Amino acid sequence: MDKKYSIIVLFIINCLIFVSGCLFTIYSIYFKISFRVINTDVSGAVVGLLVSYFSMRHFKKLFDLKGELKKSGNNFSWSNFKKVKKGVL
Repeated sequence: MDKKYSIIVLFIINCLIFVSGCLFTIYSIYFKISFRVINTDVSGAVVGLLVSYFSMRHFKKLFDLKGELKKSGNNFSWSNFKKVKKGVL
């Protein structure tokens, strides 16, 4: 039951990020917002579109995560977080 709520919270956060990216795109177009990046003006709409794009990419990853968590036999283990040295098996 705990996994279900975690996935729901992640989906809600991802939806909020997507909506904020869309709203920032519209806001930037309306008010002609631009950012200076390495002596080049970049439209704020591009930044908003990038935020929306990466948020959409994470929807697929969240669906994959949801499928992985539904599989039986998946348990939490601290051994999943141990650092592995390069060259050592």
